[in-house]
Amino acid sequence: MNGSLIDIILNSEKRKNVLLLLMEGEKSREEIKTSLNVTSTALIPQIKKLKEHGLVIQNVDYYILTNMGKVLVANMLPLLSAVDVFEENSNYWLNRDLNGIPESMLKRFGELGNCVIIEPDLNYLFEFPKEFTENISKSTYVMAFNAYFHPEYPALYSSLAEKGIDFSLVTTNSVHERMEKDYSEDVRKFMSFENTEMLVSNENTGLATLVSTDRFLFLCFFNKQGQYDHTILMSFDSNALQWSKELFSYFKDKAENIS
Repeated sequence: MNGSLIDIILNSEKRKNVLLLLMEGEKSREEIKTSLNVTSTALIPQIKKLKEHGLVIQNVDYYILTNMGKVLVANMLPLLSAVDVFEENSNYWLNRDLNGIPESMLKRFGELGNCVIIEPDLNYLFEFPKEFTENISKSTYVMAFNAYFHPEYPALYSSLAEKGIDFSLVTTNSVHERMEKDYSEDVRKFMSFENTEMLVSNENTGLATLVSTDRFLFLCFFNKQGQYDHTILMSFDSNALQWSKELFSYFKDKAENIS
């Protein structure tokens, strides 16, 4: 038996795909060939290696993950998911400041799933993308964390609250001071509804904006130079929505409620 387990699992796309497929349950050789679009000639040597390393067992013509195989593949999934997230938009992520995101959430970064990166249009720099405006007004709840002030936020937030959308808002001290100073009427209107709450946080984070709803996730990070470049990330995956809810809860738990 030659080769380490990590090599056996990751150094072959065919073996990796077989393992991921078998996470769904036992599969026949024909089912594997059809699902992965491979020939018997290409498949059999790879399954043989998986069997030799104790990851797969064969029952007549069906293949099943061993207990060891299940454990390793279950732990492999978060890594592969994170690789997919970073690889899809590697240039974007290389220049993002991820400080302030708790380690427990970074470990689950792959849950962001299929992210959409929206580059800024210089002609409409301070306008929200249509994907944002169309979905936020249809949401049943909104949870927002703002470490960056956008002049449209106060009016937008109060209008959404007026529609009856449950709204929880956490801002940094500097954002809150700007809202109170220049948009006090919108702040008072927002706070007048029973379906709203507003909190202030002292957290230092590279996250500029987080908006989490039951429909989408909206993320903006500062770049590594501490600047906001108006590049937006959105995801509609259910796992991403749950991830964003938990990230918002992290910031909310560290914030102070404003009456």
